[in-house]
Amino acid sequence: MEKRPTMRDIAKLANVSGVTVSLALRKHSSIPQITRERIEEIARQIGYRPDPALSALMAYRRGAKPSGYQGTIAWINTHIHPEYVRHAPPFSLYCQGSHERCVELGYKLEEFPLVDFNMNYKQLSKVLYSRNIQGVIFPPQERSQAHISDFSFNWERFSAVALGFSLARPQLHTVVPAQYRSARLAVRKLRSLGYRRIACISNETLNRRTDFNFLGGYLVEQCRFPANLHVPVFTMMVERDHMPECRKWYRLHKPDAILDFSLRASYSLQLLQSVPRCKLGIASIDLLDQTSELAGVNQNSRLVGRVAVDEVAGMILANKRGIPDIPKSVLIEGSWVNGSSAPRITGLLPSRKKNEN
Repeated sequence: MEKRPTMRDIAKLANVSGVTVSLALRKHSSIPQITRERIEEIARQIGYRPDPALSALMAYRRGAKPSGYQGTIAWINTHIHPEYVRHAPPFSLYCQGSHERCVELGYKLEEFPLVDFNMNYKQLSKVLYSRNIQGVIFPPQERSQAHISDFSFNWERFSAVALGFSLARPQLHTVVPAQYRSARLAVRKLRSLGYRRIACISNETLNRRTDFNFLGGYLVEQCRFPANLHVPVFTMMVERDHMPECRKWYRLHKPDAILDFSLRASYSLQLLQSVPRCKLGIASIDLLDQTSELAGVNQNSRLVGRVAVDEVAGMILANKRGIPDIPKSVLIEGSWVNGSSAPRITGLLPSRKKNEN
């Protein structure tokens, strides 16, 4: 059996100490860049790979004692108006969770607005590398299906994770809410509360940003209903006032509950102005404010941010850099929250009970 290359082999070929090799492979700032690059090249040439058992042991030993300063993880804010999204959920909740976890692991989370670099990814990556920042988190992009050129950002120098599906290229490892399962959860909870004609108000922009996961989950659940309980999805195509069409849609199809994908269930709540509350249940697919009266799904956005840091920190320790050959997605389950907007129905109308399977 061929002997596995070790750090000692690299140290011998590079004519440096084993400690220097260890620090260089972790891109420690105490090792000059030219030395790090020479050691990394030797490691590649002899086929060195970290020992997973040893890495796990070191990770355990680090976790068994209070974390000192481990380094900085970059939070890349790509929005043209970065200040606008800093306090807007779920963006702000992702950031809060990431910050909390960084403190626990000994990292510092530092925001880097792309506008400060004239929207130039190449310049940004140079600054990050010069500061020995090895881990980067890309929160949701300003636009869906966003692309970052493989040549504009030096991916090979960083351990990178994206939040959500809005960054289409390159395909990085992602941490995302389990949106498809959340939609199915919401429909099932509404049915358990007695609702049967469960409709959906959708948002085309949100659909694209979530890779149609919310909509897909809802439609799969609807297929399980008898045909007479199916209600066409009301979809808002552009950012304009759809309220007149929404009221018309409601009067035509008469749903008894609405699962709302629009921002903070705004359209469904407006419908309540003309519909008696007892005849219409409302649930939000993304319950950002649990202190409100809204029922719906809490996407656990802070946990998404925390897990993103865990992923990046693990990649740094394992010396995994660059665009992955096969990207993975870590899904964070949502949690149902009861609310007065969707009270339990004590009994079904005779006509509905008759028509159901």
